[in-house]
Order: sequence, then structure tokens, then C-alpha cells
Amino acid sequence: MDGTLALGADRPALVERPLVRVATVAGAGAAVVTATAVAASYGGFTQNVLLPSTWGPWPTGSAASAGWLAVELLLVGLLCMLWFTVSRYCFALPFAARPKVAVLGAVAAAWSFPLLLTGPMGSLDVFSYAAVGRLADLGLNPYHIGPGILGDGYAAAVSPMWRTTPTPYGPVQVEVLRLLASVAGPDVGTAVFLVRLLAVAGLVGAVLVTVRAALPEDQAVAVMLTALNPVVLVTVVSGSHLDVIVGGLAVLVVLLVRRGRTSWAMAAAVLACFVKLPGAVLVGYVLLAALRRTAPTERRRMLMGALATGAGATLAAWALLPDAFGWVGALGVPGTTRGGMAPSTWLSWLIALVTGNITEPGLSTAFTIGRTVTAVAGALGAAALLFRATGRATDRDAYASVGWALVVVALSAPSTFPWYLTWGLFAIAVGGGRRSRTAISVLSAGFCVVGVFSGSIASAVALVAVGALAGTLAWRQRHGELSPAIG
Repeated sequence: MDGTLALGADRPALVERPLVRVATVAGAGAAVVTATAVAASYGGFTQNVLLPSTWGPWPTGSAASAGWLAVELLLVGLLCMLWFTVSRYCFALPFAARPKVAVLGAVAAAWSFPLLLTGPMGSLDVFSYAAVGRLADLGLNPYHIGPGILGDGYAAAVSPMWRTTPTPYGPVQVEVLRLLASVAGPDVGTAVFLVRLLAVAGLVGAVLVTVRAALPEDQAVAVMLTALNPVVLVTVVSGSHLDVIVGGLAVLVVLLVRRGRTSWAMAAAVLACFVKLPGAVLVGYVLLAALRRTAPTERRRMLMGALATGAGATLAAWALLPDAFGWVGALGVPGTTRGGMAPSTWLSWLIALVTGNITEPGLSTAFTIGRTVTAVAGALGAAALLFRATGRATDRDAYASVGWALVVVALSAPSTFPWYLTWGLFAIAVGGGRRSRTAISVLSAGFCVVGVFSGSIASAVALVAVGALAGTLAWRQRHGELSPAIG
């Protein structure tokens, strides 16, 4: 036994491999440089917006330099490559040699901290969150009017495409945003800062419940897939998207169901649904589990208890939250865009090209057909996954199946955005096997790169580069050229 092997017995393997050690340190460096590029490129936004500059190097401006945008894109691609390198080693290591959760937590903090010191990247939604809260705090209904009516700094920072549209966010999310806006008052910078704190707190909670739910041998992998995932760093830590709350609640719901606490699981599922619509998948999972995982003598009692809890939680939301169901009418707002990341868009354009309807009104008809077909396919796929999760599946299978059901819903939506992956990411991290981990890793890296600039050509080029490197690493590891063994 040489000195390297002896040392590896006492220290986490993550820092023993030179290549992985370099990638870990380089990831923190890439985050620092990326944060600087975000500041220099006005957050990567070319829309006509006026961003607040209250904290840190947040610029005030309305245009982005093409050169800085390219730099930012390449840096995000580099971060994805580094993460993929480190994660591939971590996945391949035996349990005893895997890094400790605390070590990975420290690495995640080092990669995340620089992104907290600059403006959001890839999306202006955090400013929409703040503006929605401001609307509600002023007594206006964000389900009926858009934030543009504010005519102040809140409205100026919102993406022009969303200034006149009502919000599709659930009433629980709107109420929380209202509370934050009431603290911030007219200062949009303070409101955005508080929303970012909420997003980070949601991420920490989601990671903690994920580690709690995972088997000991899977905990390090779960942290690697979540806290260090570039799609989480870019869309949650930097972009401050609150979808991560749904991801954390998904793990909690499965955990409660598997422990026989169906009523508590239903309460958590309804809460997730009132944060954002994908929570409905969790409601369906709880009801299906009550039907399929309960002994015949207890089935009726368990199902009625779940239904009563769901009805009680819904009535409580109706009684306590203003216009608790007003968001239903605004659920189609995200679908007003025809983003290139959504499979429904690809199918719709294919239908338009095949039928020769590439102009209006035929194009709208093609999109209606394409989106309907995709949504039906997604619903059937999600239902099949939930059916599997509530059968004779192991705990790990249940988490993975529910997680993938949420991802399928995300991919079959009229519009798909990178942060939608966080709906099912944490559950997949708990129970996913090797293929699931590889698949969610590739999806995360790909959507992260493409989503930085909404699917531009430059993003597609960077995506190809990331995919090529990921494929090369996977092939070399499969053939033993990058063995993770120590010594």
C-alpha cells in the first residue's frame, strides 16, 4: 500500500484525484469569472430593461455587449463540463470512497457564493416575482393585470413580454411575494434581494430533505446532482427561481407516503400545487398510492382521509388567500411564447412544415395540434410513471418514478424552461440509478447552456461542445481510461 492509498483512507476521495481536485477548484474560479461577466454584460439581457444597482456590481442599463454575452455563455459551458467531470467520478466511486456530504456542501457553497454577488443570469423572472409581490401589496390583483401598470422601478426591470400579462404563479407563492414586497416597500433592489434569499432558502431546504430521504450510500451522489448542478446554480442561486420549492416538496411527499403518513403527504402535495401547477402530479401520486399501496381493509379509510385532507387544505387556501383560484385563468400565459427548448415547439414546427402552414393562421393551428399531442403524450407518460411508483416499487424506484413524472410534465408543457427540471431533479437524485443519473445530468447541462440565452445559435454550439465532452468522458470511463480508483 503506497502513501496515496493510505491517505485516501482518511480523506474524501473527491480531493484525492488530481483531475477532480483541479476541476473542483476550477469550478469555484469559473463561478467568480462568470459572476464578473454577468455584471459586465448586464446580466446577459438584451431586452429593454432597467436593472437595479443597489447591491454589488449590478449594472443599470438596457443593453448587453455581444462579446460579453459570448464570454458568459462559454463560462457556463465550462462550468457544466467541470461539474460533469467531477460528478462522473463521484458516481463511479464505491460507497466507502465517495466524498462526505459536508465536503460536497462546502464545494457547493464555494461554487454558489460568487453568483450571489451579482445580478441574475439567464432570466428576468426574479424581477417579475418582485413586481407581482408589489402589485399584491398595493391591493391590486396580479391575476387580472400585469406589472407594467406600476410604472416604477419594479415595472422597468420586468421583461417587456411579461409586463402586460397576468401571473400564472400559485396563490401561496403570490402571498409570500406580497409579504416580501411589503418589507421592501418601493425599493425594488431590496425586494429582489429578499426573493433571492427565499430561493436560496428553498434550495437549502430541498437539499436537506433530499439527503434525509436518500440512503447513506446515495447521499453524496444526491448532493452532487442537486447542490452542485449547474442548472441549479444558474437558475436558482443566480436566477432565483422558486420552482425549487416544488422540487423539495416532491421529495417530502414521497417520503411521507412511503412512511404511511398519507394525510400529511396530501397536505404537502396541495401546498406544492398552490405554489405552482406541477404540484398536481404529487396530488395524483398520493391518491394513487392510497388506492394501490393500502391493504383492502384499510383502503377506503386511507383514501377518504387523503381526500378529506386535500379538501380541507384547499378550503383553507380559499378562505385565507386572496383570489385563491384566480391563477387558473392565467395558466396559459407561459404558452404565449414559442420557445425553442420545448419539444411541443419542435413537433408544432414539424407539423407546420409538413402541411405547408408556416404562416398565420395555419401556424397557430399547427401549434395547437402539436401542443395538444405533446401534452397528451406527457400526461400518459407521467401517469404510467406514477402507476409504477405506487406498485411494488422499492423506495428508490418510487422517488425516481415521481421525479421523472415531473420532468416528463416539464418537457411536455407548451413552454419549457431550464428551471422546470428542478421539479423532479431532487426526487431523481434520491432514487435514480446509474442511467437516471446520467440522463438527468445530460439534461441539466444541456438545458443550462441552451437556456442562458433562450436557445440562441451560440447556445446550440456550446451545447454541442458540452455534449461532445460528456460523451467522451463517458466513453473513456466505460473503457477504463478514467478509472476512479485511488492509488
